[in-house]
Amino acid sequence: MTTIYLVRHAKSQANETGMFGGITDFPLCKEGLDQAEILSDKITSKNLKIDAIYSSPLKRAIQTITPTATKLGLQIKLEEDLREIYVGEWENKLRADLVKQYPKENEYIYATEHYTGMKGQEETEDVAERMVNILKNIAEANKDKRIIAVSHIVSIRAFLCKILNIPFEKTKESIGKIDNAGIATIEYDNKTKKFKLLKLNQ
Repeated sequence: MTTIYLVRHAKSQANETGMFGGITDFPLCKEGLDQAEILSDKITSKNLKIDAIYSSPLKRAIQTITPTATKLGLQIKLEEDLREIYVGEWENKLRADLVKQYPKENEYIYATEHYTGMKGQEETEDVAERMVNILKNIAEANKDKRIIAVSHIVSIRAFLCKILNIPFEKTKESIGKIDNAGIATIEYDNKTKKFKLLKLNQ
C-alpha cells in the first residue's frame, strides 16, 4: 500500500481578494504563509516517515509545502498535472464580476462545483482524469511508501469524485469544503490499482 497525503494549498492572495485563481500564479498571502508553518508543525509532529514530496508547480502550492520539505530534508518534485483547473478568460478576475457577467454559469457552479460546457475552459472530467493518472503514477513509483502531494481545491474535489464514483454534479453536496492547507489521506493498493479515501480535512 502507498499512502498519499493530498494537501490543498494554504490561503493565497487570490483566496484573500476574491479572485478566480485557476492556473494564474498567485503566491500565498500572510495568513497562508502562517498556515504553511502550522501544516509543517502538524506533519512533523506526527513523526510520520515521509518518503517523498510532490507539488503542483504553482507558487501557492510550492510555498505551502516548503517549510515541511525543509524540516524533513526532502526535495519538492514538481508535477504539472497536480495544477489547478484552467478556466480560460475567467482567470485572474474577481468572482463578483464573473457572477454578473456569467450569471447562469456561476449559479450552476455555485450549486454543484462542476465545471463543464464553458468555452476555452478545462472540464472537471478532464481534471479528474489527469489527477487520477498522475497520483497513480506517483503511487506506483513509491510502492509501500508515504508521500505528500500538494494540489488545489477543484483538482482535489474532481479526484475524490472520480475515486468515490460520485457524479461530478454532486461535488459540492458530497465532498463539501476542503480547507486551505487541509489534508486528505488516500491509500493506494498497488495490487488492485485502487484508491481509498481514509480521512478528509485533517
